Amino acid sequence: MEKKGMRSWKWFRFKGAWPALFWSYISILLLLLVLGSILYWSAREVVVKSVERSNSAMLGQLRELADGQLQMIEQLEQQIANHPKLLQLMSSRTPLSDKEQYEMIALAEDLKRYKQLTPFINDYYIYLPKTGTMLGPGVKTTPEILFEQAVRFDGLSADEWVQKFESGYHFRTFEPSLHARSSIGESSDILAYMQTLPLGNRSKGLATLFIMINEDELRKMFQGLADAGQGSIYIVDSSNRMVSTTAASKVPLSFTYGDMQGEQGKLETRREGKEMIVSYVTSSVFGWKFVLEVPRVVFLKEVNEVRSWALLLLILAALSGAAVSFYLSYRNVRPLRDLVSVVTGNSPALPRKEGPLEYQFIHTSIQSARITETELRGRLSQQTPIIRLHFLNRLIKGYADPHELQPEALEFMDIRFISDTFAILLIDVEDMNTFSTENDPKEWLFINFVISNIATDLVGERHIAYTTELDQGRIALLINFSEADEAACTAELSAITEQLEHMLCKRFRLKVSIGASFIAREIKTIGEAFRDALKRLDEDAKQQAKDHAVDQLRERPPVYYYPLDIEQQLTNYVKSGEEEKTEQLLNALYSDHYSTDGSSPLVGSYFLLHLSSTLFRIVQNTPNADAELAMRLLQNQSDGNADAHRTFQQLKGEFQTVCRLWREGRSDQGSRMLETIKQIVRERYSENMLSVNLIADELGITQPYLSSFFKKVTGHTILEFIAETRLKEAKRLLTDTDRTVAYVARAVGYSNDIGFIRFFKKHEGITPGQYRTNTQTEHRS
Repeated sequence: MEKKGMRSWKWFRFKGAWPALFWSYISILLLLLVLGSILYWSAREVVVKSVERSNSAMLGQLRELADGQLQMIEQLEQQIANHPKLLQLMSSRTPLSDKEQYEMIALAEDLKRYKQLTPFINDYYIYLPKTGTMLGPGVKTTPEILFEQAVRFDGLSADEWVQKFESGYHFRTFEPSLHARSSIGESSDILAYMQTLPLGNRSKGLATLFIMINEDELRKMFQGLADAGQGSIYIVDSSNRMVSTTAASKVPLSFTYGDMQGEQGKLETRREGKEMIVSYVTSSVFGWKFVLEVPRVVFLKEVNEVRSWALLLLILAALSGAAVSFYLSYRNVRPLRDLVSVVTGNSPALPRKEGPLEYQFIHTSIQSARITETELRGRLSQQTPIIRLHFLNRLIKGYADPHELQPEALEFMDIRFISDTFAILLIDVEDMNTFSTENDPKEWLFINFVISNIATDLVGERHIAYTTELDQGRIALLINFSEADEAACTAELSAITEQLEHMLCKRFRLKVSIGASFIAREIKTIGEAFRDALKRLDEDAKQQAKDHAVDQLRERPPVYYYPLDIEQQLTNYVKSGEEEKTEQLLNALYSDHYSTDGSSPLVGSYFLLHLSSTLFRIVQNTPNADAELAMRLLQNQSDGNADAHRTFQQLKGEFQTVCRLWREGRSDQGSRMLETIKQIVRERYSENMLSVNLIADELGITQPYLSSFFKKVTGHTILEFIAETRLKEAKRLLTDTDRTVAYVARAVGYSNDIGFIRFFKKHEGITPGQYRTNTQTEHRS
């Protein structure tokens, strides 16, 4: 009995693949049943949203159609308002001269050109109040003749129309739902549109543009959409007037224009005892609301169907789920067991042999993979201090590249700066015999470690400091001050120098020289501060030697200051094409060797010889270097009697020439790569797979470098350039050809016209079809 109980409970344990799979499928079944129940109870909301989206789409289509026609009114308004003859006639007064009479007739003839602009516009006239004249397409008449004989409006006489025209400034004023009857007995519904001319001048109402809009054409435009939505469509203006409707009776609405907030939305209301669902969108031309009113019963018709289907599917899932779970568990566990048997080396032909648990084996494999990942991360973290050490060496000596100074790169190396004020402190251990009698490299490492920690702790109380070992017994300390005042930073640097020297000499009995640089105001000048610190370090060493052995100092050779670090710094400036930094460093070196402190001319001559040698070595690798340049350098070296100042000025000019050659070499290479990138885009813009990664692969460079290079040179991203190229070609095809929008989309690299239309409207503000219509209209005009 106990064994049977254990076997029955074994089914409920997740120990092994079979019970785990079986109960997992059951859990999925239960989850599906829960989701089905939720679907059953929420089907109404889902379908309501679907119907809302459908109604919104229909209203959006109505808005596009109506706005396209309303834009024709704006176009007609602009063409008439800017007619040169109209501008002259608006100021005319009675009696009219023969010339003015002729100009009016000529203007009426010109108005014929706009007559067939759209069937949406029934007719249009210009009312000139100073002469009491109505000008239409080929017509010159008076308000009395027009409104009493040609067209009669119910309830409005000619005098009342004149009063409306002269009642004030009209800005796109509408008079909706006017019933008109022509002289031949034809009747129609008209929307009257009035606009005072000239446009934009409220102080001078010299004329009124009167347009009769055919409401029947407007109603036909959206009658089909109203039938498809099984409701009625209304157009409501901002004054809460019903402009037009498809309803048989114009019963006042149960809601107002102010109730319809936003560009589009939905309302629930009641009309004649029936619950109604109202969907609306806003016109982008005149601000009208296009409203679709549908009875709630019709609106929720599909809801009941979906709920019935949901209930049926729920029952079917409950009946068939258990059997499917059992079958799938049995089917899927067999290949899993065989795979584990093969991996572990056990034969799958022994069904009674109980092997290791499948999930335990998978867990072990994952654990091993995680250990491998941890080891890789550990190695990377071990390399981070070395990377930071190399970076600090380059930064202090002025060799760091601009991309290394980006916040992301500094954060990776755990380096942060709190201000733009820096200084360099160089500590050189001249003698450690009092500290250790053995000149062992390990002892030097220990001394460097001690000095680095003491200096970092001393500066870290108020500022930020980073140390790096430049040589055996020489430590460089980069100080980033917390304050920006130069005088305060100078005083603080002097105090740090004195405390550090006192602690190393008195407590650790080390004989050290310390060189403190000037206060650097930005990170780019750290290299100059390092050179200044080197110079002051040498001066400190000389002063200590003078204090201990004055006689020996007198016998020392003249001072020469051109260390390898400075020579390398100068070489890097030249190869980077930085003329200004090169000139500053050369002037500083020349001042060091030709100052007024009694420097030997022989030492200065040797310095110029060494400086010329440095430039000669650089010229050997300079792109497009002139062969005569090297010969001039050799000639200057052989001319030992030349004036030192003149020789230095010549050398400085040669250095600047070489700087320009290096910069132009880099610029030419960048120009060629930029032109190659643009050529690839122009040739392959029609490919749907064109991307930054594809261009980077073509050029054999990384994607981040390509993006940063293009952005730095052009000020735009590559994706913006691709979009600009595609847009330019699309506009050309839409203007010069009659190809379909789908063809144009494929021609500029889009797999379907939906994405292309969205892209075109984002950049141009209108759809491709509207763009083509506008350009064709402009050409005809």
